[in-house]
Amino acid sequence: MKKTLKKLWNEYLLEECALIDTYEEKKLTQECGELHENANALLSKEQKEAVEKYVNALCELDALFAKKAFFKGCEFAVSFLIESWNFEK
Repeated sequence: MKKTLKKLWNEYLLEECALIDTYEEKKLTQECGELHENANALLSKEQKEAVEKYVNALCELDALFAKKAFFKGCEFAVSFLIESWNFEK
């Protein structure tokens, strides 16, 4: 089952969920870009590199948690459906 979930995550959901298609997503994306530019203007090259590494590490951690939540959510949904189905019998 993990193989199927990984395929679903990698081939469909990751691409679909990464689309920026709502007003809120577009607004936050623009705001992030502006904040990034403003911060870069205040930092030295060395400071920029340190902040970029920090932000990249946070993004990787967030992506791992999102993937874990997706897998756990799918496992819960399947377990819930199986238990509900068995409960009625």
